[in-house]
Amino acid sequence: MVRFLFFFFLFIPLLHAENMLVITNVSNIMEHVTKEELRKIYLKKRRFWKETKLSPLNLPPNNQHRQSFEKDILTMSAEKLDTYWMKQHYQGYRPPYRVESVKSMILFVKKVKGAVGYIPESQLVKGVKIIYRFQEK
Repeated sequence: MVRFLFFFFLFIPLLHAENMLVITNVSNIMEHVTKEELRKIYLKKRRFWKETKLSPLNLPPNNQHRQSFEKDILTMSAEKLDTYWMKQHYQGYRPPYRVESVKSMILFVKKVKGAVGYIPESQLVKGVKIIYRFQEK
């Protein structure tokens, strides 16, 4: 019985972990990107993919998917990211555009060629292209 409880509590967090997808518009020429390329896109160090202007999207700061994305992909805490964007602001750069929900993110990505966003795999729909996949922690 003790073994069962041990394994149950050890693996229960894994049951709630969900695959996250980074998506873009189907007409975007991006196929697959690396974690480092995504980091550059979201920190606005890479603004174009060939001739396509990129528009990275974020969910609200308190959203668990955004927090996971920032931790896993950007490898920055919310505080470090805020500091980064304060410095960038004085150089004329703005953070990624914020949408209020996963549904809004999907709609934006479907309409804008250079849009890049992240969604839970369970909410994947037709009309977007997957360019990166990671496990939400």
